[in-house]
This record gives sequence, structure tokens and C-alpha cells, in this order.
Amino acid sequence: IMSDSSKETLIDDPEDGKQQQQRPPTTLCGQLFGCLFCLACIPVACLSLCCCLGVSAADNAVNKAQGRRWDGTQNKWVVDNLEEEAEDVKKLPRDDDDILKASKEEEETSAAGAGGATVKDTEYYDALGVPTDAPESKIKKAYYVQARKWHPDKNQSEEAKIKFQAIGEAYQVLSDEKLRKVYDRDGKDGLSGDKTEVAMEQVDPSLVFTFLFGNDSFDDIVGRLQLVTQTLVGGSSEAENFTKQQMMELERRRVVRLAVALRDRIQAFVNGDTETARAEWTSKGGELVEVRYGEQILNTVGTMYKLVSTEVIGSWSEGMDAKLQEAGMKMDAARHAATAARTTQNTGRGSDEDALPAMIEMMWNITVIDISSTVREVVMKVLRDQSVPDDVRKKRADAVRELGVIWEGQNKLVADDVQRSVRNLYVSATAAAMEATLDKVRKEEEKSAAFGAMDIDNHNIV
Repeated sequence: IMSDSSKETLIDDPEDGKQQQQRPPTTLCGQLFGCLFCLACIPVACLSLCCCLGVSAADNAVNKAQGRRWDGTQNKWVVDNLEEEAEDVKKLPRDDDDILKASKEEEETSAAGAGGATVKDTEYYDALGVPTDAPESKIKKAYYVQARKWHPDKNQSEEAKIKFQAIGEAYQVLSDEKLRKVYDRDGKDGLSGDKTEVAMEQVDPSLVFTFLFGNDSFDDIVGRLQLVTQTLVGGSSEAENFTKQQMMELERRRVVRLAVALRDRIQAFVNGDTETARAEWTSKGGELVEVRYGEQILNTVGTMYKLVSTEVIGSWSEGMDAKLQEAGMKMDAARHAATAARTTQNTGRGSDEDALPAMIEMMWNITVIDISSTVREVVMKVLRDQSVPDDVRKKRADAVRELGVIWEGQNKLVADDVQRSVRNLYVSATAAAMEATLDKVRKEEEKSAAFGAMDIDNHNIV
């Protein structure tokens, strides 16, 4: 989440001559608390709703008269032309590989999987496609890429289930410094069932975040969440050269792609086929609320659609009320995230179980801020699009507001208390493979204990 008041790069440029910032602590609570750096900009982001941040009232009036609006993504006045911007973004790699360089590095790490330091067993390294001397950031990124590909939410095949478990077990060991040393020295035989207990505490919070709230079903609605982008950047060999300008460019592309998707989604309504449009929106919403955290994400998106479109086509008082509601929503999310971060830090030292609900609460509120800020820019780009006439923009605004009302009010058909459980969400999102491994170890221990008891009984009989 960015603000024009911040002049620092995401990661300092070498040519700046500045000392690079150290990475956040690797402890669970420390990493979670570190995520709050982005929340410092929230008050400024909320103030930007009035479209006059950093400029005089006269400049504000002149720019609006010229059909410009303040773009919170690029931090400048712009004239929206969705047709031209869509054509420009269409020429770029869909996965933004020109900036993230994910595919190139994935090929390199796969080719180098057998290289690196000498270890007794390479099975876990091979599962993630990383060399044996891969740093923590590379292992984290490789796990993210592979787990997204084979996650049960996305791939229901038996092969995917097996691969996902193997990937999870590999990450579980290699992401823990102590377990990795044991594995490198002694191989899998040197690891006991205790590894499952340690791994739960070591899971990276940004990975938990991406699997909980980064569901593929919402790709054309909320796009790639910013912490997902940071996860990919963190595992890149170019991470030290990654700048704030590049992050802004990624967000610009995200907004344009989502704006095109929204424009297409409301086109039937704009063309006059309102009943068909409403039926399609309701059906789509019914599917989305059933996925993990789908109801909460969909309702948040719906609220933003309704508020931003009201700001555009409502009366002055309705517009101001919408702005205040949006600002209040973001400020509440920032406050709740900060409170949850403190709770996580305080309770996490003694018990991961106690810290978990607060951790999820913090992640969710950061997600609310990210989604609401991005959706605002998406809606404004569609409704201020100068490539279409005024009457079309008015119809688009009516369509977005109606879509917002529908999605804001959609709920699960049947409330699932188990699915809403924090522990259940956590396990299903990022620890499914670890849980399977734990069950396997428990069964082996129970089996060994049973055989041991039989041996004792046989010995007594003799």
C-alpha cells in the first residue's frame, strides 16, 4: 500500500549509495508485526479520497475541468482511456514476468536442482526445484509457486494431492534452519516425528496470507494481492534492485486488467439486458461465496463498488457520505490490524495456538485495505473512461452500483462453523500437507506401539 508521501524505494537501489534495509525477523510474530509497515500510509490513502492531496483547490478544479482525476496508484493526475491502456497492457506478459522474472528463475532453479552444496539427500530440494545451497527466500518463493500449482483448491487430481503433500513436507523441513541442517547431514532418516511440531511454528505468515486470501477464483476481481507480489519479489535474484516504481507499475497493470474485466462484466447491463446481467452476477456471486473467505472478500468488493459508484453519480451529500464510509472502513481495518499485530506479538512468544486467531485477524484486515484501495482505482477507471461517451459512463455507474448491492449482500447458503474456524482455515490453507504428514507419523507411532505391546505380551507368555 503506497502513498505519494513516501519517497523510499521498496528495496534500496544500489546506485543510491544507501545502506539496504535488513529483512524482517524470521520469527513468526516478528514477521507479522513487520507487515504493518504498509499501514502507516493508510491515513494519507484515505485522505486521497477527496482527490486533492498535495495540490491546491485551484489545481484540483482545473484538473477536474479537464477531465482528469487523481490516480492513487500512480500518484498523479490522469485522463483515463481504458481502450488505450488495455491495448498497452495486453502487450505485456500476463504474469508480469518482465518485472518479476519468475519463469526464468524457475527454469534456472529447476536446472540447478541437483547443484549446490553437498548433502546426503536431495529429495526435498528436488521437490521444490531448488539447489541444495538455496537461500531461505528462494525456498519460500519456490514453495509458493509449486504449491499454488498443485493446491487442492485448484487441482483435484490424485497426482496433485501427492505432489502437494510432497511439496509441503519439503518446505516444512527446508524452511526450518535446525531441521534443514539435520536433513542435509543425515537425510530423511535423521528426522523424527518432531519435525511436524516445529514446522507449524515456522510457516511464513506471507504464505499463510496468500493461501488464505489469494484464492484464484477472485483473480479477475481483486487480482494479485500486494503481499503475494512481495513474496515473489523476495525470492527473486533481482530483489535488491526492485524499486517502488516497479511496484507501482505492477499495481497499475493490476488495476487496468481488473478494470477491463469489470467493464466486460457489466456490458450486458449497459447494453440494456439488465435481467440477464443481474442473473449472471447473482450466479457468479453464489459460486464465489462458497470458496475459502469468499463471502468476506465478495462482500468487501461489493461494498466498494457501491460506495465508489455512488460517489460518482450520487448527489453531493450522497457522495460525501460514501467517501466517509470508505475512509471509515479503511481506518477500522488499519486499527484492527494494528491491534491484532500487538496481540500476536504478545501472545506468540508463549503459544502459537494463542497467537493464531490474532494473526489471521491481522492478515484479513491488511487484505481489506489492499482490496479496497485497488477496487477504488478499478471502478474510477471504468467510470471515468474518456474513450466512451457520457451516457455510457452513466450506464456503467448504474451497473457497478447495482452489482455492488448484489455482491455486498450475498452470503453462504449454509453457514459452516467448522470452515469458519481459524484453526481449520489455517490448516486447509497452508498446512494441509503438514497435517497429512503428521497423521502419517502418528499412525506409524501407534503401529509401532501396538507391535511393541504385542512383543511384551508374547515375552510374558513365554
